[in-house]
Amino acid sequence: MPRHSVRDVIVETALGEFHRTGYSACSVDTITRAAGVPKGSFYNHFKSKEELAVEVVAKYTAEAEWSSVTDPALTPLAKLRAQFQVMADVFAGYGHSRGCMIGNMAEELADHSEPMRAQVRACLGGWSEGIGATLRAAREAGELTTDADPDTLGRFVLDAWEGALLRAKALKNDEPVKDFFTMVFGHLLH
Repeated sequence: MPRHSVRDVIVETALGEFHRTGYSACSVDTITRAAGVPKGSFYNHFKSKEELAVEVVAKYTAEAEWSSVTDPALTPLAKLRAQFQVMADVFAGYGHSRGCMIGNMAEELADHSEPMRAQVRACLGGWSEGIGATLRAAREAGELTTDADPDTLGRFVLDAWEGALLRAKALKNDEPVKDFFTMVFGHLLH
């Protein structure tokens, strides 16, 4: 079993705590207690909770379940749908709470933290670029007939996803997520 550094343990614990309770409701003390490390260890590795949160969002993005869809037999649109379905299943597994860590941090911190704003911008930018690339591949495969710009469409699809998660958290049900799949994959990308 690989040994994890104290820093890694703090980041992993913070990811769970931030996702469960949000940034503002989670203190450094809460994170260090949950991680089983002395509070002083936190400050040996991070200047602030904000610095930790930026790293947590990067880790969340790099390890997203989204990447687990690797079946080469899937068409581009089928792969894109499967990627969103994986994320929908994770969301449902949390009882329609927690949402997307990137969206949560954007909502909670981006207005007040330039480092977080930059991290969220980079994460969402990379994700929407990936969607755009998949849409270009779908167009080349004859699956996508709209003449909309794939990059603009990719950003829109991601924005619709983030909005659906936000609304589903408020409603505590999957109706907005179902609406996302119906509208995006049943109409927009049909």
